Amino acid sequence: MKRYFVPILLLMGLWFQPISISAQTTRPQIKRPAEEVIANARKMMEELFADLKAGKSEKIAKWMIDQIGYAWDASTKLQNMNEYKSKLDIILLSPPANAYGKLDGYDLLDESFLPGSDRYFRLTYISYHEGAPLIWEFRFYVKPDRKVALNYIGWSEKNPFEYISTSEMLLQLWYEK
Repeated sequence: MKRYFVPILLLMGLWFQPISISAQTTRPQIKRPAEEVIANARKMMEELFADLKAGKSEKIAKWMIDQIGYAWDASTKLQNMNEYKSKLDIILLSPPANAYGKLDGYDLLDESFLPGSDRYFRLTYISYHEGAPLIWEFRFYVKPDRKVALNYIGWSEKNPFEYISTSEMLLQLWYEK
């Protein structure tokens, strides 16, 4: 019995090897969400930047809580709303009090999709302020009823070239090859 054990193990190892190699080299396909879903997300961002330009930080903070914090308890919602409002107010402070200041415009830098899924995607924007630009990242989830919901929002003070060259931002390029 021992005499056959080693050859059987070798044969099993060789038999499963092509499967593991193909699993490691096969890339998931990029599936885009429906154009209507992406258009709805872009419209949400147009409204957000319009409100930011108008200085409506409280409205934006409430919207962020409604989108991201729908499952939070009341005290967590209130605490985070005040934190978001305060951070947005700081962004809008004119130099020299802050590096950014009043919003002057924005552009869409990147639209990327989670490989293998048509229900999660990201929009990355750059906003132009009187002092400096700011990078914004928004991640969206397409709910079972096909409505789009903001799942994450973040902004970065990094140099835009550094930010868009991070591995996370370049992941989409690897899947498109």
